[in-house]
Amino acid sequence: MVSKKNIFDKLSLKKKMELNKQHQISNHLTNESNNNSELLNQLKKLQEGTESSSLGLKSASFLKSETWYSQKLSEEISLKENKQRFLNKELREIESKIAQQHQNVKKAKQKASEKRKKEKYELEDKLDAMIPKINKLR
Repeated sequence: MVSKKNIFDKLSLKKKMELNKQHQISNHLTNESNNNSELLNQLKKLQEGTESSSLGLKSASFLKSETWYSQKLSEEISLKENKQRFLNKELREIESKIAQQHQNVKKAKQKASEKRKKEKYELEDKLDAMIPKINKLR
């Protein structure tokens, strides 16, 4: 007997594929977030290093370039902090989608199992109905 897949098996497989895509996106965002976080920490350390070197006499061009670099560091830190907030928000959304997809896969598997059991019982009833009954009239 050839067992054809019911619609819930196919739905479960489709949901698993979507879940794998969500996991890949989540992994990519996590890597991106980690890299961004490391870069942000490096920028903050660099900014702290430039602020502590304010001893001695300095020329006007040196002060101008120092403020320009300080401003650029501040802008870059601000950009990286915004990107980090965005990545964290995206990760939370992806994680909630993954949790929802897990529930959908679980439901689809459960319905597929129930449908297989129902089909099995129907087949057994059909086979039982085909077996001739012996009437005993003694």
